[in-house]
Amino acid sequence: MAKKLKYDYIVIEGNIGTGKTSLAGRLSADFNTRLILERFADNPFLPLFYEQPQRYAFPLELSFWQIVTNN
Repeated sequence: MAKKLKYDYIVIEGNIGTGKTSLAGRLSADFNTRLILERFADNPFLPLFYEQPQRYAFPLELSFWQIVTNN
C-alpha cells in the first residue's frame, strides 16, 4: 500500500555528486509520486566541472543559483 504524504512536495538540496537524484528517485518510488528534476543538461559549466572540479565548482554553483533566482 502506498504511503500518504502530509505535504505536497519535498525539496532536496545539496552539493553536486552527493546522491540527491538517487534519493529523490527512491522517495518518488516509495510514495508513488511524480519526480521533477532540475534541468542542468544545457549548463555550459557542467562538463567543465567534471573535467576540472577545483576550477569550475564555484562557477557551476553560481550558474545553478542564477537559474533558480531567474525563475
